[in-house]
Amino acid sequence: MKFRMVHNLPQRMRIILALPKRHIPDNSQIERLFLAVDGVQKVSFNGRTRSLLIRYNGDSAVRVVLLKIIKETPLIFETKENPEQNKLKQKKRAVVLSGVLLIARPIIPFVLTPVFALYGAMPVLRKGFRATLNGRLNVDTLDSAAIGISLLRGDYLAASLITFFLKVGDYLEARIRQKSRESLSKMFQNKDGWAWIRRNGCEAKVHVKDIAAGDHVVVRTGSSIPVDGIVVEGVALVNQSSMTGEPLSVSKMAGSMVYAGTALEEGVLTIKSIKVGDETRVSKIIKVIEESEGSKADVQNHAEMLASKIVPYSFLLSGLIYLFSSNPLKAASVLLVDYSCSIKLSTPLALMSAMIAASKRGILVKGGRFIEKLAQANIFVFDKTGTLTEAKPKVFDLISFNGYSREYLLKNVACVEEHFPHPVATAVVKKAEDEGLVHEENHAEVEYVLAHGIASRIEGKRILVGSKHFICEDNKIRVQCEEPVIKDFMDKGYSILYVAVEDKLAGVVVIEDQIREDAQKFLKTLKDRYAGRIIMLTGDNDATARHVAKRLGIEEYYGQLLPEKKREIVKNLKDNGYIVAMVGDGINDSPALSCADIGISLQHGADIAREACDILLLDAALEGIIEAREIAQDAMSRIKKNFRHIIGINSALIGLGIVGMITPVTSAFLHNATTILVTANSLKPYRIAAYRQREDHSVK
Repeated sequence: MKFRMVHNLPQRMRIILALPKRHIPDNSQIERLFLAVDGVQKVSFNGRTRSLLIRYNGDSAVRVVLLKIIKETPLIFETKENPEQNKLKQKKRAVVLSGVLLIARPIIPFVLTPVFALYGAMPVLRKGFRATLNGRLNVDTLDSAAIGISLLRGDYLAASLITFFLKVGDYLEARIRQKSRESLSKMFQNKDGWAWIRRNGCEAKVHVKDIAAGDHVVVRTGSSIPVDGIVVEGVALVNQSSMTGEPLSVSKMAGSMVYAGTALEEGVLTIKSIKVGDETRVSKIIKVIEESEGSKADVQNHAEMLASKIVPYSFLLSGLIYLFSSNPLKAASVLLVDYSCSIKLSTPLALMSAMIAASKRGILVKGGRFIEKLAQANIFVFDKTGTLTEAKPKVFDLISFNGYSREYLLKNVACVEEHFPHPVATAVVKKAEDEGLVHEENHAEVEYVLAHGIASRIEGKRILVGSKHFICEDNKIRVQCEEPVIKDFMDKGYSILYVAVEDKLAGVVVIEDQIREDAQKFLKTLKDRYAGRIIMLTGDNDATARHVAKRLGIEEYYGQLLPEKKREIVKNLKDNGYIVAMVGDGINDSPALSCADIGISLQHGADIAREACDILLLDAALEGIIEAREIAQDAMSRIKKNFRHIIGINSALIGLGIVGMITPVTSAFLHNATTILVTANSLKPYRIAAYRQREDHSVK
């Protein structure tokens, strides 16, 4: 690579790189190349001036290596545009060329006019010819037929104008689609690609890709937060509008959670990174939304299928018009108006914009078809534990039987339960920690029986922990003598975890499952706004289920359900014509989540539930379901309104063309203008009613 040395001082050199005028790389791409050399202390590259400043330890050997890198490195810095960008540039060049030919038409010799008209129309004619060869009648066939008619008639001005309008429309559609895909990434990106981390008491500048979990990242005023993490030091105002939609900044201090992609507006924070790179919440949101375009909603498939079916009738209508009027202009006007173009662009963009709007509210929707299903849902089925009740149940008490001590019971149950990330297991382990009980790993391998319980051996004795069904029916252990004591707790709404050693009941763990603070308000709002059925499902006993349902105002509930029974209930509801939304967070909810028309899980749920669901509430707030529902219904309303406009306006254009009130050129112009306007309606911002009360409050 060519370069010019501006100055060469001990421990410092400044070089001007001979980079091409276009495709200048980002700073990090060049700086990382030189920072990898031992002895280099700091590298700074200015892409505008192409100036490279390197500070190093002054060692002549290091200087030789640096110059060798510059001399022998080819133009690796040229950034390669992705295929989408290349296609967009090609479409733009086609528009410019077509426009130039139109402007220059008065000075083009008459004999060359048909040549230039045919040259400009060739891309459109080629696409139509390929579609015909493949046995398809689509919008490309319509366009090429209309232009072909104009060329055969010798109306080269009309052919050129139609070609120009089609290319402009094609370019604008491609640009809108690309911008919609990029909008989320641009909204969240770290603008400079660099971050400061504190190691061994010193701050070092590193690329955001080099930040590791556990690093302490220092973020100052005006910078983007590059990681998901917890604030360990400092106080600052953070603009979270890109993630939450909140218009005002919120105060963050030690112990607060912050997310990548949000901006620090005032102050300084030191953040302990928890998730970095592709593991951050925003990266996962971007990935899901980008991948979701292949997941078409039924409404999109139906609209596209209907639009495609109309194409042959457009040809038939055009032929009949020519047959009865002998006017090729009227026939061409019909061919230049199609329905599929607007539908195929506006519908997926409406769904994508809805997904982006939901992500700003902390709601991750995994595909466009789930937006449609959520809007249609007329029955909501809820798991109880961890969904309507607190995600962290507490151990209220332990009752021992048959000579076993309370300490023995708690210590050994905690010992086997700590291997499973279920909220009840976590509560038992925490109770043991709170009481200072140390439980050694002196058990055999722990076996987990889905939705029943766990089994292991401690000091040679078989220990069983789980539901009454698991203890009494599966393992035939008698509990009749202890039943009155247990029933007293159950009647008060407590959940019971049975513990058996060998063939005797050793005791029970009494679990206090508190109702979520937001559950009652959420369910009332859901019922008031969407007067469908609400059902609660739980694996707990009927008494506990009845107690919780009564407090929450739920009239329909089912208790003592195994995972397959939950799935069976959901399937029966679907078979009876309901569109079912299932909300759950546990391993035992995953079969029902997968079976439902729309599965919804919370962020704190089990991994398998988060994977099985179609919508994930990243903020673990039930109110997100209502917000997602409002967005979904708004999106479907837009799609239906767009469909009516597309059918109405394009049908009017066909009618005007038939009666000869508009020319083919005017038809092409109005058709493309309609497509752009309908698309703009799809991308309008979503306005969600202020419903959620957040923990973070803006600082006035």
